[in-house]
Amino acid sequence: MTWIKFAIWLCGIYAAYYTIIIIWDYLRNGRTPETKEARELTFVEDVEPIKLKSDDVNEYKGSSLMSSGGVTLKQMFSLAREEAIEFTRAVSF
Repeated sequence: MTWIKFAIWLCGIYAAYYTIIIIWDYLRNGRTPETKEARELTFVEDVEPIKLKSDDVNEYKGSSLMSSGGVTLKQMFSLAREEAIEFTRAVSF
């Protein structure tokens, strides 16, 4: 079997596969579900939002886990020299 015959057979198999899938989807599309809610996805949550007072927000300002905002490039290099930056994932360039 040559490469040309192999490529022709492979294209024929793919064409037949996709033709069958398209015809099956077309025939299946005519059916309607038993109920409209049968395919509807819903979520129920019993969580109520809590409004925080401004005093509650200020007490976390000194935490090391909170972000202090942006830093300049010069400050970032000094933090890197001090090894104060924690890498959580790889950096892609």
